[in-house]
Amino acid sequence: MLNKNKILKYSFLSLIILVSSLFANEETSDERLAAQYFHDGKYSKAVVIYEDLFKDKPTEVIYNNYLKCLLELEEFRQAKSVVETQIKNEPDDVRYKVDLGYVKMRAGNTRRANQHFNSLIDNLSDRPNDIERLADAFLKHNKIDLALEVYKKGRNMLGSSYPFNIPIAEIYEKKGDYENMMKEYVELIIIDSDKMDKVRGILQDALDKDPEFEKNDALRRVLLQRSQQRGAETIYSEMLLWLSIQQKDFEMALRQAKALDRRLQKDGETVFEIAELSLSNNDFDIAEKAFNHLIAQGKSGSYYLKAKVGLLDVKFQRLTASYDYEKQELKKIEKAFEEALEKFGVHNNTVPLIRNLANIKAFYLDKSDEAIKLLESIIELPRLSNKIKAECRLEKADILVLNGKVWDAKLLYSRVDKSYSNDPISHEAKYKNARLSFYMGEFDWAKAQLDILKAATSKLIANDAMALSLKIQDNIGFDQDTKPLKMYARAERMTFMNKFDEAFAILDSIQNKYPNHQINDDIYFAKAGLSLKTGKYNEADSLLKIVIEKYPKGILADEALFKRAELNENILQKPDVARELYRKIMTDYPGSIYGHTARSRFRDLRDKEV
Repeated sequence: MLNKNKILKYSFLSLIILVSSLFANEETSDERLAAQYFHDGKYSKAVVIYEDLFKDKPTEVIYNNYLKCLLELEEFRQAKSVVETQIKNEPDDVRYKVDLGYVKMRAGNTRRANQHFNSLIDNLSDRPNDIERLADAFLKHNKIDLALEVYKKGRNMLGSSYPFNIPIAEIYEKKGDYENMMKEYVELIIIDSDKMDKVRGILQDALDKDPEFEKNDALRRVLLQRSQQRGAETIYSEMLLWLSIQQKDFEMALRQAKALDRRLQKDGETVFEIAELSLSNNDFDIAEKAFNHLIAQGKSGSYYLKAKVGLLDVKFQRLTASYDYEKQELKKIEKAFEEALEKFGVHNNTVPLIRNLANIKAFYLDKSDEAIKLLESIIELPRLSNKIKAECRLEKADILVLNGKVWDAKLLYSRVDKSYSNDPISHEAKYKNARLSFYMGEFDWAKAQLDILKAATSKLIANDAMALSLKIQDNIGFDQDTKPLKMYARAERMTFMNKFDEAFAILDSIQNKYPNHQINDDIYFAKAGLSLKTGKYNEADSLLKIVIEKYPKGILADEALFKRAELNENILQKPDVARELYRKIMTDYPGSIYGHTARSRFRDLRDKEV
C-alpha cells in the first residue's frame, strides 16, 4: 500500500503533467490557427501569430511559414532579420544563408543576391552533406542552374567517390535537357555496375511518364552513341536490349540479343528469350526471325529443337490471332506438329510441342480424347519436373471443362492447388477452380476464392481474380437477385466450350429480360469477344465502342479501348483510328495496365506516319 508521502508526490507530478499538457495544447492551437490563416492566404493575420511563435519555438515549419508571410507582405527588412536570427541559431546550416540571398532578390537587390549566391558556391565545403544541402536550398527557391553548378563543383572536388549522378540527372530532367539527363544515368552504371537495378527502376518511372517519347528517344541516342564509341563494352548493348523490351521494340531487341549472344558466347540463350517474348506479345515476324536464326546455327546448337518447336507455335498463333481462318488451315498445322513429334519423339525437350498439339486438337479441332492422351504421355515421363506435370494436369482439367465434365475438372484443379500450396501454379489452379464455380453459378464460393487470389504473386492471376470478383460483386443486385448473373455465367461457359451461337443467344435473352441491369456493359463486351472469334470485325468494333461510350467509368472501359485499338490496327487496317484510341488510353486511363503497351503502339504508328 502507498504511503502518504508517495501519494502526495504522485499527485504533484500529475498536476505538473496536466498543466504542461494544457500549455502544449494552447501552443498547438496557435500553430493550427496560424497554419489555417497561412493556407487560406491570409498572411497579415498569420504573421502576427507566427511572430510570437517564432520567438519561443523557431521550428523549421514555423520559420518557413513566417518567412513566406513576410515576403508576401513585402516586409523585407523584417524577413532579413528573421533569416539572420535563424542563421545565428544554426550557423552551420547553409540553407538559411540561401534564404538570405533570396530575401535580397525579392527585395529587388538582384545584384547583391547573385553576389551572395556566388559567394556560397565559391566557399563550398567538400563535405557531401553540405553540397547536397546547398543544392537543395537553391532548388527550394527554383534556382535550378545554381543547384547544378553546386553539384558539378562538388563532383570536381570529390571525384568518383561522390559523382552526384542521380541528383544532377534529376536537375537536367527539370530543365527538359533529357540528353544530359540520360548521360548521367548511363555514366552512373559505368562507374558502379551494382547500381544497374536502381537506375533501371528510376528510368522505368521516367519512361512511363513520357507521352511524347522525348526521354525514351534521348536514352536510345545516348546508348547507341556510346555503343558505337565503345563497342567492346557490353553494358550498352545490355541497356539497349532492356530499353527495347520496355518499348516493345522487338526488332531492336533481337539485334542487341544477337550481338550479346555473340560477344558473351551464350549459344543463343538471349535470342531465344527475345523469340519467346516476341511471340507472347504477338510480334510474329520478329519471333519467326529469331527462331530461324537459332535454327540456322545448326542441329548441334543448344536451342535448335526449341526453335523448331517455337517456329511451329508461331505459325499456329499467327493463324488463330487473326480469327479469320479456315479449318483446313488448322489441319495443315496439326499435321506439321504431328510430323515433328514423329521425327523428334516424346521426351522432355518435346514437351512444348506436345502441349501445343494437344491445345490445337482439343480447342480447335474437336479432338479432346486425342488431346488428353497427349497430355497423359507427358505426365508419364519419368524425369520430367513435377511442376510441368502439374501444368499439364491443369490443361487436362481445362479440356474436361470443355467436354462438360465439370466435377472431374474441379477435382483435378483442387489436386494441383493442394499439391503446390503458395506456388504460382497453385494460384492458377485456384483461379481456374473459382472460375469454374462461377460458370456453375456458385458465386459466394467463387468470390471467396477470388478474393484470396487478389494478393497472388502472379500479377496476371491477381488481375484476373480481381476482375472476376468485381464482376460478381457489381452484378448481384440489392435484392440479391442472381438470375441475370447466372445466365451470363452460363454464356461464359458456352464461350469457353466454343459454343458461340449458344453464348450469343443467352446474352441476347439477358438483355431482353433485363434491359436496365448493370450487367449490360459485361454483355456488350462479351458479345464483342464473340464477334471477334467468329470474324464479325465491324460488329465487334461497334460493340466495343458502345462499352467505351456508355460506360466510360466502368472497369471494362480501358480494356475495350485497347481491344478496339488492336482491332483497328491489325485487322480493320485503320491506323489513324487505332493511334487515337491508343492515345485515349494514355490520357483518359493513365493507370491502366494497358498503358505501357498503348504508349509503345502509339509511338510506332506515329513514327510510321512520319
